[in-house]
Parts: sequence; structure tokens; C-alpha cells
Amino acid sequence: MGFIYKRYLLRSKSVYLEKRDRWTVQVTVSLYKDSSGEPREQTFSSENTFSSKAMADMEGIMFARKIIDGEINGLSIDDKDLTLLA
Repeated sequence: MGFIYKRYLLRSKSVYLEKRDRWTVQVTVSLYKDSSGEPREQTFSSENTFSSKAMADMEGIMFARKIIDGEINGLSIDDKDLTLLA
């Protein structure tokens, strides 16, 4: 399932860390078309962990939104010479 935020398509996947008995998130942001017109995606992983899948699911989309908004140091969207998805 995906969500639209500021013309970006966000998808979040909760990942179970068996050795730690915790959950984390991996988000994919579909953001641009490259020069051939194909959508381009970037995937980000969170260093945060959660005690339940439900908590990780809720945090995933918020994590992606914070990346887009430039609120997470060291994580950003690469947007050089690309065109926004319509």
C-alpha cells in the first residue's frame, strides 16, 4: 500500500529483526522520472527499532515524510536534473 505526500509515492515495509526481537522500517520513495521517463525510487532504512509491528508500521510513513521535509540529518532525496512525477 502506498501513500501520496507532496507528489511523492511513499511505501513502508516493517522488517523484523529476529536477533533483537524488535521491528524496524524500510521506506521507498518514488519521486521522479529519469531521462527515459521511468519512475525513480530511493529506499531508506531507519536506525530506530520498535517493540511491535504496529508501531513500526505507523512510524514508517512518518519517517518518509520527515526525509522529504529535510528533517532527518544525513538523509535526503537526490533530485539533481530530474523531473517531478506528475
